[in-house]
Amino acid sequence: MCELKVILNGKTIMEDVVRITQEKDNIILQSLLGESKTVSGRIKDVNLTRQEAIIEN
Repeated sequence: MCELKVILNGKTIMEDVVRITQEKDNIILQSLLGESKTVSGRIKDVNLTRQEAIIEN
């Protein structure tokens, strides 16, 4: 399976993310275990090879 590490402002804010949803100016992150986190910003890059998503605000 492909879980992502999500990075905001150079810091890892969540790991094992399996779903990323953009809603207006917010991004909803959901983990493999059902945890959820909402952050403001936009998706800058998703790199499946490195298993990371970069968010900027």
